[in-house]
Amino acid sequence: MPERKKERSKTKSAKIKARVEGIKKSSLPLKAVIYTEEKEGMRVLSETKIREDEFELDLGMDADDMPESAKIVIVPEEIEYKSHIRRIAESEMASTATIDKTTLLSREGVLSAKDLSIKPVDSIVNLWKLKHKVCGRVFKTDPVTGEKCPVPGATVTVFDVDLNLFWWHPYPGPWGWLYPHKLHRREEIGKTTTDKCGYFCLKIPYFDIDAVLRWRRRFRCMWEILKPPTILDALDLGVKPDIRYYPELETLPEMKVKPRPGPIPDPGPMLHEMVLRKSLENAESVTEMPAMEYSKTKSSLAMKELFTKHRFEETRQNLFERKALFDPVDTQEMSILEQPAFPHSIAAPQLPDDEALMEMVSGEVAGDAISEIRMVKPLVRLLHCWPEVVPEWKLFLDIPDIVFKVEQDIDADGNLETIYNEGFFDVNWNLSESTTNVQIEALPNAICVPCGTAYKPCTTAGIVGINDMPLDPAYQDAVGYFTRVNRPRQPIPHPPFVIRPPAESPLCKTLRIVGCPDYGHAAYYKVFYKYEGGPETHFTESWYVYDISAATSHHVVPDASGFYPVLTPPDNYFPYHTLINWRSHNYPDGKYELRLALYDGAHNPIGAPLPPVKVVIDNAKPAPVDFLKLEYREGVGVWKETPLHCPIIKRTPGADVELRVRYNVAATHLKDIYIRFSGCDGYIGDEGYWHQNVSDNNKTLDWKTTLLGTKHEGGYHFYLEGRSRAFNATGGLASNWYFDPLHIWRGKVLNVVILDNNAP
Repeated sequence: MPERKKERSKTKSAKIKARVEGIKKSSLPLKAVIYTEEKEGMRVLSETKIREDEFELDLGMDADDMPESAKIVIVPEEIEYKSHIRRIAESEMASTATIDKTTLLSREGVLSAKDLSIKPVDSIVNLWKLKHKVCGRVFKTDPVTGEKCPVPGATVTVFDVDLNLFWWHPYPGPWGWLYPHKLHRREEIGKTTTDKCGYFCLKIPYFDIDAVLRWRRRFRCMWEILKPPTILDALDLGVKPDIRYYPELETLPEMKVKPRPGPIPDPGPMLHEMVLRKSLENAESVTEMPAMEYSKTKSSLAMKELFTKHRFEETRQNLFERKALFDPVDTQEMSILEQPAFPHSIAAPQLPDDEALMEMVSGEVAGDAISEIRMVKPLVRLLHCWPEVVPEWKLFLDIPDIVFKVEQDIDADGNLETIYNEGFFDVNWNLSESTTNVQIEALPNAICVPCGTAYKPCTTAGIVGINDMPLDPAYQDAVGYFTRVNRPRQPIPHPPFVIRPPAESPLCKTLRIVGCPDYGHAAYYKVFYKYEGGPETHFTESWYVYDISAATSHHVVPDASGFYPVLTPPDNYFPYHTLINWRSHNYPDGKYELRLALYDGAHNPIGAPLPPVKVVIDNAKPAPVDFLKLEYREGVGVWKETPLHCPIIKRTPGADVELRVRYNVAATHLKDIYIRFSGCDGYIGDEGYWHQNVSDNNKTLDWKTTLLGTKHEGGYHFYLEGRSRAFNATGGLASNWYFDPLHIWRGKVLNVVILDNNAP
């Protein structure tokens, strides 16, 4: 008789009988979740909906198969994400308890209410109701004009990220590299879709935000360290941003500073800042700058040669006050100072050898971590957090953050393609409160659609508007200029109710030709144009509109003969009534005459000829914008001229210096001129000139300003800006188009050094 195999005795299926106050009265449906924390993350063993204060649930496995320790937590039923369950379970208010396998086996697989002490659910329900509203916009930047075009119908996903990091900050220098260490978790915690103008809104649970804030409060500098460096951050440190992307910053000097106060640790392996700067200057690759040489010497270099320091107040006064060099031209847009200082990564220098790394780590991790660090790609960060001395090598554990990913079906295949994907720590808004201004710049592969006004039914066929502006004799003259925007000003100080004369303001950049193509009758249309009275031809532009019913983008393309299909119903395609999306900067500046022609399904003309409209285009930047002469004197002395190339002015210590600069600014359609003098002691003075009549387009002017003897010697500069009165026909409706926008300008800097003459 064959020997019977010995069977392993098993307990019954594990069960829990519990009582939790407040479940029956809860305003939200609840569920009980049993989970365990493992190396790969949270593993849910079982979850069950509960409606009464007393409940029983089956764990779905034998007690022998249970992990050594598990947890039960009561959460709102609508919670789907593991990270939310984990965040609630970690809260002090959590309705949770530990399930011990030994206890479970001793109770023959059944735990009763006396074995589990679980808090009432009122607190956790109220915590779940606390949400942060996060709103923003997804847009795509035109590489030629700089216009921000909204991205509609895109899927915006918010992720919670948890990871471990090694931070390597070689002494000395402003650079730091973050090396991801071991496993990290990236979990979806919210999803929404952008509307027809690229806007989105969603709510993130309070505890997700709070987890980020609490972690950053533990490490005072980390909020600044983890931010991608902006141009302002770099300049505050005295490091020039990547001038290949920001050529207007080329004339700014890098700031020399004093050494940091001691005590300072032995710097050990260090990165020489001068090597770094030379590498940046000579870099030819756009995608990645070359690796920096790594110095193995352990001797300390002169700190004054290597370090930069904070100059927040001084620098902001010097360059960043309102109307200064890099102010946004539109209050709704981001200034240059807020752009990334280094759009592409800077390669890290060679890591120290294993022995040096182990000394830096100081036993915080095992030796096998060193080989892991050498295999991962580091994340560069420019640090501007120096209130305390930080170690050269530091381990940070369980760093939480929240990042975005944006997807869009850009090839109409039904699948979403990535048009934006943030790395670690790329969320920069103030997470302590709700925000409505998250700006997400999509990749070049994104499909964008111009935003427009609300839908209005057509009343007559023909071209009726450009962008947001209706074509009306009240706004436009017979030549094609617009008369209410950027009008001349007379030089009358504080005039009471002065009526400004009519303007001659042209249009610029991308222009949406708005019109009614006789919906219901016409099947096709063309838009013809004449340039400077020449022969007539038709547009062949292509662009995208947003198909509202399909929640996707629709590509508008003419056929081989230049016919465009009439899109119906007209209230389904946004922006509404778009005939042509005219990228006017690709056409010569000057006077145009446009007209709409309608056709039936066989491309035969229908209806009477429609009236033409006239517009003037000017996309040219002011030129010249030049300094002609610089003179100076002390008191009422004789004016002395100094060269414009690297001018150096020596003054008597404590004496006031009067400076006089002559400049020339011209434009085809000049709006105004702005000149400013500032430097070591911040703002010194400024002056503006506004065109006085429509022919006032070329000005040569002198401006005098005084540098008081109490001001420090050092570097100063004049900033001159010429501004065009060309505009983009957006906004302005609230003020009936009496407003003064700025869309095209050109600036120039003249650096001046003021030194005390200490000669005997």
